[in-house]
Amino acid sequence: MTKSIDNTVIENISKVLGEYTTGGKITSMFHALKLVDFDETENRGITTTKWRRLNESITYKCSITKNAKPFFETIEYIMRPQNFLDKPNVWHNGLHDINAQLIFYGYELTDAGKIVHIKSVSSFSDAQNRLKSFSNKLDEINIHPEVKKYCQKEFLEEDYFHAVFEASKGLLQRVRNLSELSEDGQQLIDVALNRNRPVILIKGNKLETKTELSQYNGLKELLKAIIFLYRNPQAHIPKLYDSTSVDDAVSAFSVISVAQSILDKCINVRNL
Repeated sequence: MTKSIDNTVIENISKVLGEYTTGGKITSMFHALKLVDFDETENRGITTTKWRRLNESITYKCSITKNAKPFFETIEYIMRPQNFLDKPNVWHNGLHDINAQLIFYGYELTDAGKIVHIKSVSSFSDAQNRLKSFSNKLDEINIHPEVKKYCQKEFLEEDYFHAVFEASKGLLQRVRNLSELSEDGQQLIDVALNRNRPVILIKGNKLETKTELSQYNGLKELLKAIIFLYRNPQAHIPKLYDSTSVDDAVSAFSVISVAQSILDKCINVRNL
């Protein structure tokens, strides 16, 4: 049995859904989902506004079935991802507005267009934090421009896995550009940051003191960690990095951003 939803929430989401469909599509949906079309059954002679048609039919069906299933089916019918492929911003706005209502009841409309159970929130601050998008969270931590440069498409579409993957590839490409080497992955890092025959050095770091050596090794190990965790999909360890988690994606971008910031201070010493 699906948990009952307050009529006010049905009304609020009906107003959202009304922005993403047409009167004709609502009529077709009523027939497909076996919802009563009161504009037809009561011979009103006029067509009610889209959101009022949705609200009236959904509320009625939920009340007689004593179940929120008709409500969820309507949301999933209208918010089918394939209808928004050329409008990613519209899709994310709709997702946000619908989930702003549902999360207090322990439900969420996913990026796949399905309603699922989640842990409910009970306070405004909890809701705000849960509803923050990938882009919002990245804006808060001042991501290095070189990180975003290599994954603009994935970044805008909030495709976490591929955004992180492309950002890590972009980091290695920057090492290649800086070092003028053609190697990839761990081999690239080992050659470019070879303490005995360095190609790349941090400006002012002569690799003479323990502090300088520690700093240099830190950069090298940081780059390798990024390769192991984010560049190589087979190396993903779910307990450390969940590719479907927005928080884990933000953490990944933060780590890669730190590496890019250190590379800002690096030079190619082979040509000096």
